[in-house]
This record gives sequence, C-alpha cells and structure tokens, in this order.
Amino acid sequence: MNPFCRVDNRLVHGQIIATWMPHLRYQRVLVASDTVPTNTLQTTMFRMAIPQPVAFEALPIKQAAKVLAARTYGSERVIVLVESVADAVRLFEAGNPFAELNIGNVHHAAGRRRFTNAVYLSPEEITQLEGLMKRGVRVEIRSLPTEAPIDLRAALEQP
Repeated sequence: MNPFCRVDNRLVHGQIIATWMPHLRYQRVLVASDTVPTNTLQTTMFRMAIPQPVAFEALPIKQAAKVLAARTYGSERVIVLVESVADAVRLFEAGNPFAELNIGNVHHAAGRRRFTNAVYLSPEEITQLEGLMKRGVRVEIRSLPTEAPIDLRAALEQP
C-alpha cells in the first residue's frame, strides 16, 4: 500500500525507523500535523533520527492531503504519520481518501478501550474509525510489521 498511513502519537521514533523502514522500504516520511511543521525543535529531531537518503517532510494536514491527492511523490514509497485518530479523519476528509489505516500506538487513558498493549481507543475515536470504515477504509491495529494485524471491524465485535 502506498502511501502507508499510520496513527502513532509518538510520530517518528525508533520503532518506525528500526522496524517499519526495512519492512516497507519507504523513501519518504511525511508527518501530517498542524503543530509539528511550526515546531523547529521537533522537526529538527525528526530529521536527525531519519537516516539518509530517506526524505522527511512535515506539512499541515490540509496541505498534506492536497500533496498526497495530487500524487506529488509519484511512485516514491511514503509513510504518512499522524498523531491521532482525529488527525487521520481530518486528513481523509481534507482530500486524501486513503484505503487503509494502521493504528500503531494510542496511549492509555481513563475511559479508553484496550485493544493491544499499545492501542487504547476512546468511544469518540471508535466512532470516528467506524465512520472511516463505512466509507470503505480498512482499519488495522498493528504496532510492528512482525505482528499479525488485527482488523478493527472484527475486534469491535468482540465483547
């Protein structure tokens, strides 16, 4: 799948670089966020963490959606990282109708339902993801490429 869209509240971190990069052989990391592009420290840290020759870009969500919809990167393998389910929905609705979404890490908090040790979803996030699924998006929960993906639709049917 190109681009590979992932919700991970940590965005760029060791797991992305050490496991997903070799698995997907991506050539570009795109962080779609309305806060990261203006955070010089954070973008500098991300650029330093991502090995060459992988390109890095951080764009506001609406701009990222336009760039992705226009297929600006051609056949370049891209991983798109968003910080939250809400950001993924905003990216989709802004004009990037991705077909698949990976939920990799959403921290635990009160009132959230546990799906894995790394993914806890609030009732609001579940509703948002159900909305994406009704629009044809396949949503999987998987932190590492070596794990078997959990289909969210099937997981929601479990008690």
